[in-house]
Amino acid sequence: MTTDTSVRPYQMTWSNRLTVGRLLLTPVFLIALSNRVPVWPLVIFFLAALTDVLDGALARAWKQRTRLGAFLDPIADKLLLGSSFLVLAVLGVLPMWVFIVVFSRDLMILIGWNVVYVLTQSATVEPRWLGKSTTFLQMAVVVVALIPEVRDGLLWVLWPMVVATTLSSVEYVWIGSKKIGALG
Repeated sequence: MTTDTSVRPYQMTWSNRLTVGRLLLTPVFLIALSNRVPVWPLVIFFLAALTDVLDGALARAWKQRTRLGAFLDPIADKLLLGSSFLVLAVLGVLPMWVFIVVFSRDLMILIGWNVVYVLTQSATVEPRWLGKSTTFLQMAVVVVALIPEVRDGLLWVLWPMVVATTLSSVEYVWIGSKKIGALG
């Protein structure tokens, strides 16, 4: 990820503020969800998902892409989605294996990024089309799971999400392997 020259790499831009907002909304969402508060979990999750769409759009439109944003955005996504899947599985809304698939991918990405960084001293985070599609599908699964009236249609979103999550895992492992393979 290259930062735009008009913005310092770690500057707190509006898009970075939105990402921090998503980080702050995550525990509020989880508390509302775990307390089975009607409607509020959906509203809070929708706001958090909206920050994910807006932060990237603002960064590109205002030419304010920063290292801080490139670092925080995927962390905010993983925290929001991973914890959402965990609580939904604990509440029995989703099967535990779905959480394990999502969590395993995120853990592999985190460990892989650290390994690549340790070995190369450079591990830029570059979003991939499949990764973005996976995030979108994961958010869609959470939204459908939060609406009891449409939950019967969950399988129509769940299986494409599981496939995308799995393929994305393979893609990130392949990319990381290529970076490490280029060393020697």
